[in-house]
Amino acid sequence: MDAFLKGADGVAIISCHEGECNFENANMNTYKHVKFLKELFKHIGLSPERIQQYFCAAAEIENFVASVKDITNKVQSLPPLPKYKLKPN
Repeated sequence: MDAFLKGADGVAIISCHEGECNFENANMNTYKHVKFLKELFKHIGLSPERIQQYFCAAAEIENFVASVKDITNKVQSLPPLPKYKLKPN
């Protein structure tokens, strides 16, 4: 959400494949969070396509490139989000 607050129009999260995460189940916990955020986005009238999680091993360069192209195409097909000026804390 910080990325969106700072002006991003879309966010890609690239995680290890299920069962291959060095941080126990961090990738699958992230999956649950992304799923929730997509529902929240729908509820507030934003396209859930703006946030995507991809599963990719470090050696899967083609898969990584395809993931980046996918999120880029999805976000470019959407109108830009309004930009807000954040007040410093």
